[in-house]
Amino acid sequence: MPPIAAFTRILCAVDFSRGSVEAFRVAVEMAQLHAAALHLFHVIEAQPAGPAEVLIEILRRANAAMEGLVASAQPTLKGLACTTEVASGRAFDEIVSRARGWKADLIVLGAKGMTSLEEIIVGGTAERVTKEASCSVLVVRGG
Repeated sequence: MPPIAAFTRILCAVDFSRGSVEAFRVAVEMAQLHAAALHLFHVIEAQPAGPAEVLIEILRRANAAMEGLVASAQPTLKGLACTTEVASGRAFDEIVSRARGWKADLIVLGAKGMTSLEEIIVGGTAERVTKEASCSVLVVRGG
């Protein structure tokens, strides 16, 4: 039986829901197991029309949440190459695009996150990422 290929670049998509925090925990374990680089990625989907101050505040809060998530896992991240990024757009498009651009060989995300009416009608982010991604996708249940 051939050896299982190691993952070297793991992209973990988070929306700070319980499910995505659990996905982050699993992504960290996978990165440790494979000595892989880990890229933590959050997409701001809502693009409110309004003053620049509102957009800056949304970005500030997303970055603060990202910093908090990383800080909460600091002991388990020791020795791992871990980067973070906050982007805006449609979550599934941005996740798939970033994974391709970064040459990820695994995407990890939660089965259920912050759900919008559109996701209920046209399919959730995890389902759409699974269909569109050019690499392996691990959808973490629970949380």
